[in-house]
Amino acid sequence: MNWPDAQLNEIKSRDDLAAYLQDLAKAISDGRVALENPSTKDFVDASARWAKAMDGFFKNVIGEPVPDSPSWAMIAAIFRAAVTYE
Repeated sequence: MNWPDAQLNEIKSRDDLAAYLQDLAKAISDGRVALENPSTKDFVDASARWAKAMDGFFKNVIGEPVPDSPSWAMIAAIFRAAVTYE
């Protein structure tokens, strides 16, 4: 799969996912990422909504159907969808 966010293409393992999420948390803390959903509840809700509606993203951006089994990169993409990089 070829993600439009190059960082997601590098995530191949659980350790890669953990490092990505740690970097994402630091970017949020440092102000490099603007949270569209500043509360934990809203962030989790936004991630859930994106996961539920990602058929359109896969069809229109990735050009493939949503895989039956998620990859580590797909899990990162769900978190990535709930933030905005400046």
